[in-house]
Amino acid sequence: AQQPTKPVVYQYLICPFCNRVKSYLDYIDVKYDTVEVNPLTKAEINFPVENKKVPIAFFNGVKVEDSAKIIERITEMGNNGEFEHGFPSKSFFPEDTTHWTEWSEKKLAVMLYPNITRTFEESWECFEYAGKVETWSGFQQTLVRVVGTAAMSLANGKIKKKYNIVDERKELKDTVAVWCDALKGQKFLHGEQPTMPDIMVFGVLKSIEGLRTFNEVMDESPVLKEWYENVKSAMPHPEQQ
Repeated sequence: AQQPTKPVVYQYLICPFCNRVKSYLDYIDVKYDTVEVNPLTKAEINFPVENKKVPIAFFNGVKVEDSAKIIERITEMGNNGEFEHGFPSKSFFPEDTTHWTEWSEKKLAVMLYPNITRTFEESWECFEYAGKVETWSGFQQTLVRVVGTAAMSLANGKIKKKYNIVDERKELKDTVAVWCDALKGQKFLHGEQPTMPDIMVFGVLKSIEGLRTFNEVMDESPVLKEWYENVKSAMPHPEQQ
């Protein structure tokens, strides 16, 4: 069945949870719109929500909060034949889907924040995107970049403490190594075709693509780099990735 309205994802460009959702939609070839939320004012979230955390998605006008719930909803809709391009078969959801979906959220994603805000320069770099958000005024773009950078640099220690992270770079590389070991030299986690775990882990890493942390981790892990490029190429529209 044709989908009446495009899904809308309220996001931060560098949010790993938002990128998991988008990578899933990209892989199943569902077109969607995004609304970039100002992290300082959150003015774009001008409707009732349980909490103003992104991602928030709308499917046919129905609001879904929390990335895990959004991912569940996409799967449900796909299984019900609500997307125009069909939907992957059951083999796309191997038995370890839940394990890796949770791992991408609770292990990998939490490692990113302390890494991309490790120094003031790195925080500054990760807010470069603010200057490209066309829906914000020049003043808002600058404010988000300056205040966002300072706030993230300050929060770095707090986040590390919360998750007992001591050496963020080393721990990120150790975390990534767990995924690389699981790949066992294969093109994707379960062989020649990507499955849901590949898409979830890819989505988290995609949130920091181009940043210093990303480049460093990829340069040090040829296995990860090759796998990442494989997933990118497997997307229906790799040129958009």
